[in-house]
Amino acid sequence: MRDSYTILCPQMSPIHFYLAGSVMRNHGIKLEVLPKVNKSDIEEGLRYVNNDACYPTIVVVGQLINALKSGKYNINKIAMIISQTGGGCRATNYAGFLRKA
Repeated sequence: MRDSYTILCPQMSPIHFYLAGSVMRNHGIKLEVLPKVNKSDIEEGLRYVNNDACYPTIVVVGQLINALKSGKYNINKIAMIISQTGGGCRATNYAGFLRKA
């Protein structure tokens, strides 16, 4: 998978995620940290995430779905990575919302 898959990473911590991306790329892993969040990402997230979820969930789901819809990636050769800080929302909702979306 290292040679054929791209890992998409939502933008949640610009400095740290770009550093992690550089390290992974140096090891032959194609990790792409998505660019800055925009209004379109938030609107896309609201299509799939109810407003009871935390705002970061809406942003992350919207950003990842927009990336998949962009046509830039082969959706049969894509993986996604998200960070987890230990909070209840992040620990339980992201994966479910992404599957639903």
